[in-house]
Amino acid sequence: MSHRISNFQKFGFASVLVLLCATWLWAAEPTDATWTEVQNAINQGLPKTAVEKLEPIITKAKAEKNYDEAIKAIGMKISLEGTIQGNRPEEKIARMQAEIEQAPAEMQPMMQAIVAHWYWHFFQQNRWRFIQRTQTEAPVSDDINTWDLPRILEVTAEQFDKALENTDMLQNTPIAEYDELIEKGTAPDDYRPTLWDFLVHQALEFYSSAEQAGARSEDAFDLQADSPVFAAAEDFVNWTPATEDADSPKLKAVHLYQQLLKFHRDDDDQSAFIDADLHRLEFAYNHAFGEEKDARYKSALKRFADEHASHVISARALHNLATVWHRENEFVKAKEIAEQGLARHPNSIGGNRCYNLIKQIEAPSASITTERVWNDPWPTVDVRYRNVEKVYFRLVAFDFDEFVNSNRYQPTHLNRNQQSTLMNRKIIKQWSADLPKTDDYQEQVEHVKVPEDIPTGSYFLFASHREDFANDNNQVSMAEVWVSKLALVLRTAHGQGTLEGFVLDAKTGKPLQDASVKIWVNQGNRRTALKTVTTDGNGFFKTKATNGRNLILLASYRDQRLSSNHGISVHQTNNPERTQQQTQFFTDRSLYRPGQTIRYKGICLSVNQQRNNYETSANQQVVVVFSDVNGKEIERLTHRTNDYGSFSGSVTAPRDRLMGQMSLRVDGVARGQTQFRVEEYKRPKFQVKLNAPTEPAKLGESVTIQANATAYTGAAIDDALVSWRVVREVRYPIWWSWSSRRFWFPPRQQGNQEIAHGTTRSGADGSFEITFDAKPDLSVPEESEPTFQFTVYADVTDSTGETRSDQRSISVGYTALAATMTADDWQTSEQPVEISISTKTLDGDGQSAKGTVTVYQLKQPSEVVRPSLGGSHPQPLHRGNSKPAPDSSDINTWELGDPVAKEDFETDGGGNAKLTFDLTAGPYRAKLETRDRFGKQVTALLPIKVLDPNAQKLAIKIPDLFMKEKISVEPGESMRAIWGSGYDTAVRSSKLNTAANC
Repeated sequence: MSHRISNFQKFGFASVLVLLCATWLWAAEPTDATWTEVQNAINQGLPKTAVEKLEPIITKAKAEKNYDEAIKAIGMKISLEGTIQGNRPEEKIARMQAEIEQAPAEMQPMMQAIVAHWYWHFFQQNRWRFIQRTQTEAPVSDDINTWDLPRILEVTAEQFDKALENTDMLQNTPIAEYDELIEKGTAPDDYRPTLWDFLVHQALEFYSSAEQAGARSEDAFDLQADSPVFAAAEDFVNWTPATEDADSPKLKAVHLYQQLLKFHRDDDDQSAFIDADLHRLEFAYNHAFGEEKDARYKSALKRFADEHASHVISARALHNLATVWHRENEFVKAKEIAEQGLARHPNSIGGNRCYNLIKQIEAPSASITTERVWNDPWPTVDVRYRNVEKVYFRLVAFDFDEFVNSNRYQPTHLNRNQQSTLMNRKIIKQWSADLPKTDDYQEQVEHVKVPEDIPTGSYFLFASHREDFANDNNQVSMAEVWVSKLALVLRTAHGQGTLEGFVLDAKTGKPLQDASVKIWVNQGNRRTALKTVTTDGNGFFKTKATNGRNLILLASYRDQRLSSNHGISVHQTNNPERTQQQTQFFTDRSLYRPGQTIRYKGICLSVNQQRNNYETSANQQVVVVFSDVNGKEIERLTHRTNDYGSFSGSVTAPRDRLMGQMSLRVDGVARGQTQFRVEEYKRPKFQVKLNAPTEPAKLGESVTIQANATAYTGAAIDDALVSWRVVREVRYPIWWSWSSRRFWFPPRQQGNQEIAHGTTRSGADGSFEITFDAKPDLSVPEESEPTFQFTVYADVTDSTGETRSDQRSISVGYTALAATMTADDWQTSEQPVEISISTKTLDGDGQSAKGTVTVYQLKQPSEVVRPSLGGSHPQPLHRGNSKPAPDSSDINTWELGDPVAKEDFETDGGGNAKLTFDLTAGPYRAKLETRDRFGKQVTALLPIKVLDPNAQKLAIKIPDLFMKEKISVEPGESMRAIWGSGYDTAVRSSKLNTAANC
């Protein structure tokens, strides 16, 4: 991919070139004799001499009002003195602050900014320490090394505030006067024309940092996406945010952006105004909260780009707009906007960014997966690609013996030179395939057929979207492939040091007798061959491989060969049969206050896991030890178990030591322990109650929750701070996970999303209310019948600092009713199929409903189709209105056939009903249809497989099925299960594990 890198990567604004070291100051060549003397002293390792030489430079620069040179010399002096005296950052800061007091007013703002940068740089170098520290109420020390995060952020903000105090002077000081002190970026001075502009943008960078969240106050200012922060510049400038959090970094940033825009809105050259306005929008996008943020940002960027189309900065705005569309996977729209930005200002920073985004969208990519073993039925090569119209394949021989003698962990673990050498070997087979165009630039998966005339053997398959397989502007992928009629099934016996398996005919499943199996074990960087084994009449083999790591197998039968897929590990656990004594503890609680009685009970057991034998130990003496958080013994007690193996006692939680997790343990033969916490905690004094909405909630409308905070004495908790948030979670019907509809709907949304938050205060009667909009997630199709669960969380803090919480969940959907059907998995033609129906409100309350249940027989494929044997690409998101073809290997995607039964139902007051259907053996899908109280249709689906225990053949065309009548049985009961296959013939191997050999 080509990139216009030079301007794009170097683009930036001016920044202060002042850090905690002095190296920056002498990096350039000295400009006069005095500076040369300073440089020479430093080069000779004479820092004291260098400091002495700097004094006249500082005096002269101040006198001649060369303030940038004076600040540069002062910074060098302080850094050198710090190096001499231990390089302590707090001492450097103190010296700079002393210099500020003596400096002319014109120098002070920049020096204050340098101090702010020093504080911020110290934080960045020690970020992990500050983030891990807990804020304390102890008096603040002058030692910066002891500060917590809020403290260093507060002090840094104070320095920026001081730097910006003399606004008039700063706004009348051209930035060019400080060229000696500032590292220039590629942006012109027109974007930061004054010293005030420069310092404001430095402060904005600080206030916009992510670490500011670590010092967030309880009533912190929130930047709402529906506020004027995304409005036109004039509306934003006139906006007065309503908040009590005057020290909020976000609020300070908003005020600074407002001041910037006011200062430059009448400039003849609008560059500074336009640049500040775009930065304002970017700041809003990074910090605003609300579901409409993306939409408002896109709208604001479009307005901005249209208003300032003739200015080069508009290309940056169009790049930002295209980037948002690109993140939303709307690649066509993103490319269209990026092309517009490139066409407007092709040689600008924004134009270069648009160019790179276009190239990223147009970049070709292709990768392959396929089944590792090729035979009848021949698999496909699944190509995941975009922006590629043809793919080329090359098959070369894979020397398995060479691999065994190498130190590679997997056959495909090759470096570029090894891969290149392999691709240039003799080509066994090559072919190509045309791929449908990806006009939307989205990834697609194409299933390419493989040639069926490939000789038996092992190969590497290479794929490329260049015919010559060159590396330039290409993506070559590879896979290991075996063309073989063998199937190798492996299993390990856990902890027994054995490896066993079967060698079978891959098409028929027939066991192959007298197949040889070679085994290699990895030992360091080489492999050692173990004894070759031979399969018996069942195609079965077994070998001992004590603590073998990364075992590789090669099965051979006549002219056919097949190796194991991955390295296999086998280990042997040397656990001789033994009986162990142990104690199980029980306590009456898990949390105690100091001085409370801790009551405990224990049961002593004799355990032999190998024999599955568990017995209690009667009349046994046990010693119980009570230990504190540091493991120090507090008390020791002796007990004797009764006839049932139990004992009991009590101890007292201590008052005279560190609180935390303590323990009771049994010393001696029957060891055991339990843990609990001893804490000094207060009983809650009040409670919070969130009430259900008085009116039924409706999707898309406002919901109001009435709540109150009440003391346990009955008194109201007035003027308490209430912090609340609303979290939305998408709930799908239980049939959604297997419904065939899911294959052309967007993927299920995972997790939850906070959609609103805020603060309020309780009234004189302790009451408060929370109002939010119950908005649906528009990315979830209405046809999937989702339920949106809105959970409201409220934390109430009274005047003493005690906090109590409550939560309330409200379920809203496109319909007001949820219906489900259930039936046992075990269904046979011997008994009618009983379907249980449940109709409930979205909050889970039963509700009566009328409707119908129709049972459809499924359209089965003409022949059994097995699913891919691993490695296939997941199907990308289907776009468009047409649904994809059913996957014949997945019964849940089979289409509905003819209806075979239909019954009406009416659920009772609890929302329950039952229906029965007489069905013959085969696959079915039941469909329920009803309506909610508003007349909207509600559906539910249920898959049903009916089996005939007496049939000689499975009536469902799937590769295999195993179903059991019960999941557990009691001693003496029988267990019935059915195994079947839709193939004409099939072979099974079964092994029954009991408790004795599990």
